[in-house]
This record gives sequence, structure tokens and C-alpha cells, in this order.
Amino acid sequence: MKKLLSVLLLVTMLAIGATPAFAANANAAKRGTLFTLAGEITAINGDVVSVLVRSGSSVVRPFLGQILDITTTANTRFLLKTPDGTVTITLEDLEVGDKVSVQGSVADDVWMATRITVGAKLIH
Repeated sequence: MKKLLSVLLLVTMLAIGATPAFAANANAAKRGTLFTLAGEITAINGDVVSVLVRSGSSVVRPFLGQILDITTTANTRFLLKTPDGTVTITLEDLEVGDKVSVQGSVADDVWMATRITVGAKLIH
């Protein structure tokens, strides 16, 4: 009987400990798969920035050498690296040819930027 109670207690403790991990996975699924990429802007159409991918995280690697359309929102942060640091800019400050790094998430083939930084060093 004592062994059975010990086993039940152990199983209960494991289940309680695993609950936060399951919740984290559910939240990740809601926001999509996170990505990081570096490349060059090839076009800007409204809130969509097209980027020729030069490098990136594992999610991005199948798209190296291709152009991805990255959607921006009112919550997307735009930054510019300068010799003195990093400053905030706007979508309107982006230009075709800019070298950028992008962080965001992809879900249902929609690439959504949370941050775009101009002045990224591209690794080929």
C-alpha cells in the first residue's frame, strides 16, 4: 500500500511539473514559429517588405537565396544601427537595397515581423 501511494504521489508530481511546459507549447503554437533572418530589401509595398534571404535560423534556411514577403504591423519595431548605437526609425525610412535583420514569427505561410533592423551585417 505504501508503494502504491508513493507511485501515485510521484505520478501526480510529474503531471503538475509538466503542466507549464504544455502551456508554453500551446502559447508558441498561437504565435507561430519564431524566426530570424538577414538579407536585403528588394521591394516595399504598403506594410509588406520583400527581403532576399541571405542567412537565417533553421526555419528560414530552406528559403536562402529566395525572396520572402514580410508583413509588418503597428507593433513592428524598426531600428537603424549607427556607429553610435541603435536608433528607432519608421517603416517609411526603409529603402530598397537596405541590408536588414528581421525577427518575427511565421504561421500559415504568413511571415510577420516583430523587429526589422537596418544595417545588419550579412553573412553569405
